[in-house]
Amino acid sequence: MRKILGGLPVLLALMLTASPLWASEGAYSSAQLMDLLYRLICFGILAAVLYRFVRRPLLAFFRDRRESIARNLEYLETQARNLEEQKEMMSRQIANIASERDAILAQYERLGRKEADRIIAEATAAAENLIDKTRQAMDLELKSARQALLAEIVSLSTRAARDLVRENITAEDQTRLTREFMEQVEKLAH
Repeated sequence: MRKILGGLPVLLALMLTASPLWASEGAYSSAQLMDLLYRLICFGILAAVLYRFVRRPLLAFFRDRRESIARNLEYLETQARNLEEQKEMMSRQIANIASERDAILAQYERLGRKEADRIIAEATAAAENLIDKTRQAMDLELKSARQALLAEIVSLSTRAARDLVRENITAEDQTRLTREFMEQVEKLAH
């Protein structure tokens, strides 16, 4: 009943608009005015029926639509905040990439220097070892050469002395040398 009364002001407004038309001087015939009144009443009934049956679904549709738009807007704002946070995080990571790259390059440079120092130390040790072995070999060769030279000198000296002795020794010298040798042997035997 309340719904019908809610549509009554609309109907009354339509009728009030129609009354000046009836009062006018013969511009419209009574059939035309009745047709107009009939149309207005039909329009009022249609408006009341639409108001009665379409108002709630239409209001629910617009309410749901407003809530859906609000949810979508909230979701999009959340996504925008998330994207902004990701953008900031990526910016920090990009800034950190340069420092990380420099740190990695510095680390590899240190490792390279350390490896170069190790290789140089190993090469120096190997060179010193080779020098020591070479010196030892040279000392051995020198010692061997000295001994060979000494042996050759002794051999040549012995041969030269023998040749000299053969040429210069007489039978008398040989007897005297033999006697001296025998005397020394006797001294040693006693």
